[in-house]
Amino acid sequence: MSQEKAPREENLVSVFGVPDEATATMLRDFLAEQGIEATTVSSQIPWFGTIEAARKGHWGRIAVLERDAVRARALIEDFYAAQPETDAASPADENGEPG
Repeated sequence: MSQEKAPREENLVSVFGVPDEATATMLRDFLAEQGIEATTVSSQIPWFGTIEAARKGHWGRIAVLERDAVRARALIEDFYAAQPETDAASPADENGEPG
């Protein structure tokens, strides 16, 4: 007779409010690449367009398991703080920025 473990219940917690669905999808995929299972939770109400986004100030949120919340928040913070790498071979424009 095998002893099966009962499924462990964990809460989903919101870690970041997102302005639109594209950003939500991008961050969800980014967290998945880092080993964190995440989901997008829309605040939108069908047939009401962007009324809820205007009222709440965001499209929805990213939610993760409670055990991953601290790491997910840190990864999202690092994601937004990151600067794109520049290609040294790219010619600079008139402002000195790589083109």
